[in-house]
Amino acid sequence: MDTIRLTGVRANGTHGVLDFEHERAQTFIVDATLHLDLTRAGRTDALEDTVDYGRIARDITDVIEGGHVDLVETLAQRIADRVLAHGAVAAVDVTVHKPHAPITVPFDDVAVTITRGRAGDASEARTNASAGDVAADGTAAPDVIHRTVIALGGNQGDVAATLRAAVRDIDALDGTQVVGVSPLYRTAAWGMPDGTPDFLNAVIEATTLLGARDLLAALRRIETAHGRTHVEHWADRPLDLDIIDYDGGESDDPALTLPHPRAWQRAFVLVPWAALDPKADLPGMHGGPVAELAEGLLAEADPDEPPVTLEARDWMSSARTAAAASSAASAAVGTDGRTGQADGAQAGDGLTSRRAVISMDSTRTDAERLFREAIVAIDGIPGSQVEGISPLYHVSNLDGPDAMAAVIQVETKLGARELIGALDAIEHGAHAGDDAETDPGRGGARALDLDLIDMDGVTCDEPDCRVPWPTAREHAAVLAPWMDMDPEARLGGDPVSFLLAMAPDAGRVGLLSDNWIIQGGEGDIR
Repeated sequence: MDTIRLTGVRANGTHGVLDFEHERAQTFIVDATLHLDLTRAGRTDALEDTVDYGRIARDITDVIEGGHVDLVETLAQRIADRVLAHGAVAAVDVTVHKPHAPITVPFDDVAVTITRGRAGDASEARTNASAGDVAADGTAAPDVIHRTVIALGGNQGDVAATLRAAVRDIDALDGTQVVGVSPLYRTAAWGMPDGTPDFLNAVIEATTLLGARDLLAALRRIETAHGRTHVEHWADRPLDLDIIDYDGGESDDPALTLPHPRAWQRAFVLVPWAALDPKADLPGMHGGPVAELAEGLLAEADPDEPPVTLEARDWMSSARTAAAASSAASAAVGTDGRTGQADGAQAGDGLTSRRAVISMDSTRTDAERLFREAIVAIDGIPGSQVEGISPLYHVSNLDGPDAMAAVIQVETKLGARELIGALDAIEHGAHAGDDAETDPGRGGARALDLDLIDMDGVTCDEPDCRVPWPTAREHAAVLAPWMDMDPEARLGGDPVSFLLAMAPDAGRVGLLSDNWIIQGGEGDIR
């Protein structure tokens, strides 16, 4: 039996028996060895004759980031079940590392290793059926999280309002969460009678516990609730919902062909999808990197009549006027036909989630307590969740009191400006009772500084919104804890580890505690 090995797959999850582990995400690292027959793949050089290890890596991170379990053993079993759902895999060895386990003695790592194979009885076969295999009974295995991409469109009535309602309806399905919403695009009604209204289109990404057929049935019910009928195939419609991708699976079932058989030809699917996830891949014979497929369609089109134009970026939060939409389209679609990327600085849409990195700094002797309180406050911001916490660092200052520093990672549905405003409010709470931004009774000690250092997909250089934080590249007090929290982190395309090595103040920071978040005592800077 041949093997494929994935090592060091890491993600943050809320797994453990202690109460704080139910709420505070920590890093888990997974090694997986897949046992399968690669003879045919070696001869055909075809992806369909092996397994997509990139997809399996995403499956592993989905399980880690999914529902809470108390035991690492259970987490390992869920990962094994998800890997075995890929039909080519006959057996798998899974090792789950929990390097930050709350153990009171010095240690390097805690790991659980299990070996699981494909069972032969019908019930196990059904549980381990491929997530993308719609020829199965269409129900998902318990607690298995599937990832799907759904296209939305319509050209009757208040289309933007209908699409917003549809996104919320999908998010409300049992076991389903919308995790990404693309910008809204306008598409001419090609091949339809003159005077036919333009279509509006978007793409969403969601996780779901529903099987593919169950999800399709739910989408059809949502369409019907908004007045859609399927009497005519090519006709005006208030709402159209199509499953484009489901766990990267492939199926030629006429009831649900996966991936969507015409997605590779449709700019109104590919362009929004590429804007939502520039690294997305469309599986199948005509598949490939979605961004490249989208750019190919745009390059082939008449530049005076592009197949899609940007209608609005923040359409989930408010309707855009025609003038605003036109301005946005001009700014977002360049002369080369390429789609622009959202700066993310505007108000969040309440559904799209972005990763953000926030630094904490204080010269107060009770800085550790202030940091803990700030983390609780940030985690309590609506639409935000703390998913990573760095070790605590000591910073030696040459021209003032020494400081403590740490970095946290959050997933947030706020825009950059909204998040910066929320951090300012938390800072002011920490400053309450002080005469200014220093506490005279503590020798001028600064209570708390919170800075938004980086946010996925966001570039903003305005007085009230500077992302990435312009001086972060030179401050070891930011870079050192960030690298400890995420060794693969990058800032502006550069590895944080490289920036730390070049930082002029690297010699003035030192690790103070790597389990400070669960300790009861307060730090003491001397």
